Amino acid sequence: MPRFQNLTSYLLLAIHALLVFLLVFQDKVILPTWLQPVGRMHPMLLHLPIGLLILAGLLWIFRKEFEGANFNKLLGFILSFTALTASLTALMGFFLSREEGYTADLLNWHKYTGIGLSFLAYRLVLLHQQSIERKAIFNAVLALSAVVLAVTGHFGASLTHGEDYLFPTKDGDAPLTITDDTPVFEAAVQPILKAKCFQCHNEQKTKGELLMTTVAGLLKGGKNGPIWVAGDALNSHIIQRANLPLDDKKHMPPRGKAQLTPQEIGLLTAWVQSGADVKKPIKALAANDPIKAFLEKGERKTENVAVYTFEPASESTLEKLNNPFRVVFPLAHNSPALQADFFVRQAYKPEQLGELSDIKQQLVVLNLSNMPIKDEDLATIAKFEKLEKLNLNNSDITGKTLSTFKTLTGLKSLSLSGTKVTKESLKTIGNLPNLQEVFIWNTPILEKEVAELKKQHPKIRFELGYVPKESERLKLNPPMLVNEKFVLTEQTPVTFKHPLKGVTIRYTLDGSVPDSTASSVYKQPIALNGYTVVKARATKDNWYASDVVEYTFFKGTYRPTLVELLNEPNPQYQGEGSNTLINQKKGEASDFKNPAWLGYREKPFEALFTFAQPTGVKAVTLSIGKNIGGFIFPPASVEVWGGSDKAHLTLLQKILPEQPTKDQSARVEAIQSQLKEGKYSVIKIVARPVAKLPAWHPGKGQPAWVFVDEVFFN
Repeated sequence: MPRFQNLTSYLLLAIHALLVFLLVFQDKVILPTWLQPVGRMHPMLLHLPIGLLILAGLLWIFRKEFEGANFNKLLGFILSFTALTASLTALMGFFLSREEGYTADLLNWHKYTGIGLSFLAYRLVLLHQQSIERKAIFNAVLALSAVVLAVTGHFGASLTHGEDYLFPTKDGDAPLTITDDTPVFEAAVQPILKAKCFQCHNEQKTKGELLMTTVAGLLKGGKNGPIWVAGDALNSHIIQRANLPLDDKKHMPPRGKAQLTPQEIGLLTAWVQSGADVKKPIKALAANDPIKAFLEKGERKTENVAVYTFEPASESTLEKLNNPFRVVFPLAHNSPALQADFFVRQAYKPEQLGELSDIKQQLVVLNLSNMPIKDEDLATIAKFEKLEKLNLNNSDITGKTLSTFKTLTGLKSLSLSGTKVTKESLKTIGNLPNLQEVFIWNTPILEKEVAELKKQHPKIRFELGYVPKESERLKLNPPMLVNEKFVLTEQTPVTFKHPLKGVTIRYTLDGSVPDSTASSVYKQPIALNGYTVVKARATKDNWYASDVVEYTFFKGTYRPTLVELLNEPNPQYQGEGSNTLINQKKGEASDFKNPAWLGYREKPFEALFTFAQPTGVKAVTLSIGKNIGGFIFPPASVEVWGGSDKAHLTLLQKILPEQPTKDQSARVEAIQSQLKEGKYSVIKIVARPVAKLPAWHPGKGQPAWVFVDEVFFN
């Protein structure tokens, strides 16, 4: 026992001296990577000192029930072990506090009270060793330790579960009353985020610098930039992360947390693709909008769900069919009937539709809204004879092959809004025995023709959709980008579209915000000559203009035959070596570990580009990443050298990029250099990282990173 107490005394003295040192110089502490797992053991160890301190207190209170000298030895052992585990827990907690994602004030309270508790436990050991007769002081320190333990535990629970975890407020539990005026975001999207995301992205714990409990926090995004791109689910961070494999460390929610269901991913994808409007009311949704169907399904009672007697599809079949852009799921719990939803037009392939033949006996609902479905594809759909509901909104069909649907005798609902179907083509489906509703708003069919159709087929409801009153103004969805490549060629100009008829798309190429009257009108695909930031918005009479969408495009005219990295990138960010700079694979601001990026910190980015023959390069564009929270800044300087060979290079231009003065969202930017007129066989580019981060940055004084993904020559 004396040997244990002596060893413990030395350890306690060393650990508490280290804690004091770390607290005094905490702003300058840089935690090595190998120590991060030690810090993450804090939640595992913290229960030991809690239980031991309570045990020591009980032994002290009921000490008269014990006899003999061994009691003091037992109490001393427990107090020493309590102090040792408390100090180790505090040290691990300090390491864990260096990771991002926690509210500073709450974290500081938990940190200081936790370290204070460690010192109090150490003081109890010293008091016991000095004299067990000093009961008054011992009692006071023991009581204070109990109070500090409760306070520390409260702050810790608030960090991990939120401030209202122990005593939830009534307002937080009040159910939302949904009306036609309720925003779609509040009714359908926010409940999903609350159930699956708020625990790690709240005011007390903002993992990834992302606050999701407020609209302002969502729109701002986190350290990797905005979590969604309105109208572009394919490139939206929230959708990409949700669709990653569960074992991927970037998958969200993390493994072990409640996961998003296929229906929830489908809803979020549809909402983002439709423009991610946080103010759009339910009444502005078309009657056949998939989001509205989701809301109605949430209100539907179980007893109203149809009963199906056919055999269910196997789990392995469903697992095979589900992917990031096609979700297959049961209509109701334990129901064999299935629904299939497709998302992201650019990712659609015709064979994906044919693959559903594996579930043609169970497929009851098929949602192909906004997919590039053509007339010839309807023959494939006609094979799904159990279909009851089919959504072809905003597809490319003209209606000339609708007659193939004569096999769909169970079809009850057909959505054709935003297509080129005509009154004549609809006559071919009028005899379907169970057809109850057809949605045809925003088609060439005139209102008087709709009246004729209703007379001819009185059992079918032909729906023109929501028609706003003259006094009512709704907000348009943003324009949709058709091409998904951001490195353009002559064959891939910039192409926009909008599903609503009569919409004018206005755009700018100079970085300014497009307005509703003076900016250029989009009439045909835009051919770009080089690096360009395109901003666009949709406008229409008696509608509010859409939000502005922004896309950054790059283009190169000349391609070097050889690229040499004169300085090797950081081992963590080596990309694909020198080929990274000319492979036309653009990096994303949401993932700087992607092999499309090269990262430099200890030394400058320096690369040599050799052309097959002297080339009249007039401009060089360096594509860089920026993530202020991740220490990724624009270079402090960029030098462009040129000449006839490596040995005869002349400095052509030196650029000092503008440096940020506050935190900004992550993004991909470009640094352009206009060269003197001439022909160059070799061009060298040097980009030097910022040597010391500014005083306003959390990492002040530390070196910044420079990230480069492509270099373009025009």
